[in-house]
Amino acid sequence: MKENILYCILMFLAINLYARCDKNVDILIKKYKDIKGCRKNYIIFTDGSTLIYDDGKKKNFDKLLNNPDIEDIFYYKYPKNFKNLNRNDAGRIRNEQLFKKIYGKNKNTVYKNLVTINWFGEKIKINKLNDVVIKLKNVEKKLKNLIRKKSDIEKFLFPLGGTFNWRYISGTKRLSAHSFGIAIDLNTKYANYWKWSKNYKNKIPLEIVKVFESEGFIWGGKWKHFDTMHFEYRPELIKKN
Repeated sequence: MKENILYCILMFLAINLYARCDKNVDILIKKYKDIKGCRKNYIIFTDGSTLIYDDGKKKNFDKLLNNPDIEDIFYYKYPKNFKNLNRNDAGRIRNEQLFKKIYGKNKNTVYKNLVTINWFGEKIKINKLNDVVIKLKNVEKKLKNLIRKKSDIEKFLFPLGGTFNWRYISGTKRLSAHSFGIAIDLNTKYANYWKWSKNYKNKIPLEIVKVFESEGFIWGGKWKHFDTMHFEYRPELIKKN
C-alpha cells in the first residue's frame, strides 16, 4: 500500500514539476487550428478541453507506439535528406487522443469531416480539417507538372491503395492514420513493406516523395519499419525538421 502511494506521489511530481510545455508545442499551435495553447504541461484546445502534454514516463519502443503522450510524437526526428538516410520511425508515434481532438472523435465524426476530391481521375475521401485537402490538391498539381517532365512517374500515383478507412493497424489495437482521413497509399504494385521484406527496398521515385514533403506529408519509406506507398499529413514533423 505504501509503495503504491509513493509511486503515485512520484508520478505526480514527474508530471507537474519536471514535465513542461516546450517549443514543439508552438509548432502544434501553428499547424493545428483547434490547439489554442499549453499551460502547466497541458495542451489547451479551443473548446476549453485539455490533454496532458508530457506524462513524464520513460518509454521503450513498444510503449512509445502503444501508449505515447503528445510530447512523444517528437521523439524521433523525421529525416530531411535521402543520401545516407538514417531511417527511424518518426510519424509512427501517434497520440490517438490528440488525433481525435483535431480530426474527429470517432468514425462517424471523422466521416462528417470528409470531403470527396479528385486524384488523377479517382474520387477519394480526405479530411477537410487542418488544410489536409488544400495540401493534397497542391501535391496533385505539383505532380502533374512533374509528369509533364517525367511521364514515367505517372504509374506510381494511381490506382491508389487507399485513403480513408477507419481501422486498426494490422495486428495491433492502434488506429491507422487512414482512420482520420489524413493518409494516402499510392499504387500497391510498386509498394514495399517491412513485413514483406527482410531488407529495405523502395520503388517510389524520390521526386514524388519530395513533392509530398513540400506540402507537409511524411513518407513511410523513411521509417525503420518501412511502408513505401504510404504518405500521411504530419506537418508538425516536417516543420520540426
